[in-house]
Amino acid sequence: MRTTFTTHKGVRICVLDFSNITSEAEALRAIDEARTIIGREPPASVRTLTDVTGSRVTSAIRNALHELTKANKPYVVAGAVVGVTALQSVILRGIVQITRRRLVAKHTRAEAMEWLANEAKLDSTSGPPA
Repeated sequence: MRTTFTTHKGVRICVLDFSNITSEAEALRAIDEARTIIGREPPASVRTLTDVTGSRVTSAIRNALHELTKANKPYVVAGAVVGVTALQSVILRGIVQITRRRLVAKHTRAEAMEWLANEAKLDSTSGPPA
């Protein structure tokens, strides 16, 4: 399984490990798995860490990631992405712009987990996301 949950500083984080995927078919399966798992969670309850280190991007994968981001919008309150190449950075900016999601690129998983934990603290002091 490439989609799992972990806890960091008391914050539950959904880890989408899309790292080192070079096969389009494997990428599409991993994206579908993530959509299914996140779709089982309560609305506005998920924080995601997506690792795309060493993975390739095709137009089909880009489209599937865009659809995943749209489908998960009711569930995900914040997300961090690591391992982003220059091309993937352009794709990420496009996804953020179109979906209006709270997604950021971070350099490492540790940095991403810290950001997500801090965002959770901010959310708990300011109320539910708009």
